[in-house]
Amino acid sequence: AEGISKDKKWSAIGGLRYRDNSLLVNSQETQTNFRPRFMDAQVNINFMPGGKWNHSFLGNASYNRYNYQPLTRQTNFGTLDEPIALQIFYEGQEDDRYQTLFGAFKSVYQANENTTYKIIASAFHTQEQEYFDIDASYFLGEVDANIGSETFGNVTFNRAIGSQLNHARNNLDALIMNFEIKGSHNENRKHRFDWGAKFTHENFRDRLVEWEVIDSAGFSINPPVVDIPNDQPYNPYVGPLVPFQNVRATNFVDINRISAFAQWNTRTRVRRGMLYATAGVRAHNWTVSGRGLETVTQTVFSPRVQLAYKLDNKDMLFRFSTGFYYQPPFYRELRDMSGVVQPRVKAQQSVHFVLANDYGFTMWNRPFKLVSELYYKAMDDVNTYTLENVRIRYRANNDAVAYAYGLDVRLNGEFVKGTESWFTFGYMKTEENQNNRGYIARPTDQRLKFGILFQDYMPNIPNVKIYMNIVYNTGLPGGSPSYADAYLYQTRLRDYRRADVGFFYVFTERNAQRAASHWLRKFQDLSLGFEVFNMFNNQNAITNTWVRDAYTKNQYGIPNFMTTRVFNLRLTARL
Repeated sequence: AEGISKDKKWSAIGGLRYRDNSLLVNSQETQTNFRPRFMDAQVNINFMPGGKWNHSFLGNASYNRYNYQPLTRQTNFGTLDEPIALQIFYEGQEDDRYQTLFGAFKSVYQANENTTYKIIASAFHTQEQEYFDIDASYFLGEVDANIGSETFGNVTFNRAIGSQLNHARNNLDALIMNFEIKGSHNENRKHRFDWGAKFTHENFRDRLVEWEVIDSAGFSINPPVVDIPNDQPYNPYVGPLVPFQNVRATNFVDINRISAFAQWNTRTRVRRGMLYATAGVRAHNWTVSGRGLETVTQTVFSPRVQLAYKLDNKDMLFRFSTGFYYQPPFYRELRDMSGVVQPRVKAQQSVHFVLANDYGFTMWNRPFKLVSELYYKAMDDVNTYTLENVRIRYRANNDAVAYAYGLDVRLNGEFVKGTESWFTFGYMKTEENQNNRGYIARPTDQRLKFGILFQDYMPNIPNVKIYMNIVYNTGLPGGSPSYADAYLYQTRLRDYRRADVGFFYVFTERNAQRAASHWLRKFQDLSLGFEVFNMFNNQNAITNTWVRDAYTKNQYGIPNFMTTRVFNLRLTARL
């Protein structure tokens, strides 16, 4: 809902949203009682008293809750010669809650047509809870692969039986406050100067209590870091009983940040076109302190430059940019695998080189645009991390160097008159080297990406719109188990393949030809659509679950699959 006052000085817009994703997530391989619910509210209020001042307020409140109760799961994997099935029976549940509040106030002072100042104050508060107790009893078995057999496709022999109990009581309470001032100055429309300064205070109250117990054939498995001989069941084990994984930490951390930037833009004519130049520098100073922590202060400077050349007689633009970029660590990047905050973690440093081209042209008497970008990035003081399900866990020791290079190409235009379609292609390679042990793939190393969005309509029934979305990505690295050496686990997930199709009937397509009294003239847009997501029902993996075979001492990466084919009915109305 939105509105404006009679004197046009006040205006406001607000919205409420509620979403329940149960139907979507329950199409996955794991049978669950799962109710992920999202609720949020936003409001934007503007006050324009006249003169040189404008004021605005932006507010947002959200509450997300995930009630997760897994029941059973079966995943078939392996090879044609040795098919293996994982069967899991669950007990317990997970209850995660995330509540955020955000508010920002901005005042803009227009001193004159060439000078503008902005003052921005904001606050962000989040409370996060991760509570779960889930016991998983699993059977790792051999599958009957003999076609024609009465038990074809069924598990005929269990090679491993075990259970895994995961417990967590994690709470995070964070408050982040910002105060910022910016200025912009134009000089003869050829030069522009932008500058800004910002102060940020971050307060974190964090408690981590997590442990995992793994049991196989009736005896508990110690973590690899406990070096005590254990040859059960041949001899009794007399060492301590400890969880396979145990993280306990309580952190009270304050981070104060002072950052500033200055940027200069200019343009000048060079032969048959215009040359645009941008140069700037950014500085960042931060201090980490807290209960039981050493107080550490660090400062970084990031110079950068960009050149762009626009031809006069063609819709063509060339761009080149380079610079030093630093990523000062946020709180989660300071916290290591054991949950302990490391205040001396450095900012990750990188040097970027980007060469790009924007080319607009006409084909079939319709406009098209081709955008291409070639890039290379060298990184130092890299804070490596692993993916545990969907959670990122940092090592917080800056023990690696890395690089990334690639090419992105996008073509978009009206392949069918009156509709916008696009084609994209991307290639990227990124690797890291930890402690000079050699380069291995980073978790984001997705080499090849290809996508198509094609839209059309029926000439005889122009009210009917059709779209098809096709995506193909090569597989990401599959990760590694807890406490394992990532260099020993360099397998990849299967390639990602997905096709979506949608059919929409737009009731308001010919509203301009209808009488003013027609009921459809009340709507700006009214459409009814039917969509099929993942049309060919491909099984796309997002992560691996690692299961230990106590008999062979091997660990198997069992893929966690995303949603299968989903049907969707959508009604859209806008007054």
